[in-house]
Amino acid sequence: MKQCYLCGANLQKNVNRSKDHIPPDCFFPAGTQSMITVPCCITCNEQYRRLDEKMRNFIATLPSSISTKPTEKGKRAVLKSARTARGYLSYTKPHPTLVTDSGQPRLLFYFDGEELTRWLSRIVKGLFFHENRRGISDRAVFTAKALPEIQPQPSHTFTFEKGLERRPYFVYGVVRDDKEPNKDFWVLVFYDQIVFSVTVEIPNLT
Repeated sequence: MKQCYLCGANLQKNVNRSKDHIPPDCFFPAGTQSMITVPCCITCNEQYRRLDEKMRNFIATLPSSISTKPTEKGKRAVLKSARTARGYLSYTKPHPTLVTDSGQPRLLFYFDGEELTRWLSRIVKGLFFHENRRGISDRAVFTAKALPEIQPQPSHTFTFEKGLERRPYFVYGVVRDDKEPNKDFWVLVFYDQIVFSVTVEIPNLT
């Protein structure tokens, strides 16, 4: 019997069985091929719906050469009222060293750390399940970061062996070090613009 990749609940058709898109399908244009789906219970799936849209909206407003219906929808959601625009701006602040072409401090977007870790750890759990057909250990500790100061190369230049099927909307890679077998380092890139890192460490039992 299939189990939810997040909570481990047994899944039954017409009872609690659903599937989760990794990353959320709201980030992709309609008809995007090679979407990753993993088994998920209805409860877990619905828990992330609002957070998925919030992250899509925030990421969509970041400067990018990619314009799609999802990004345009996200921008409209942020700018639909003065309140939502102020909410977005409250996450921005000048970078201490980076400047614009005119010499002014460059404004960068800083995600809420708790929300970001919750959201990205769910995506990494889904990617791990997709690659290994099993869930990550319940003991795993996730450390997520946004890296707004890094300007990634266009994804068509990447040479990963896998993780490129959904470019330029999303690419990912994972680095594993034989010297640290209990630690994985994931890199996630959205819209060829914003880079996130997620370190997953499974503590040794003592």
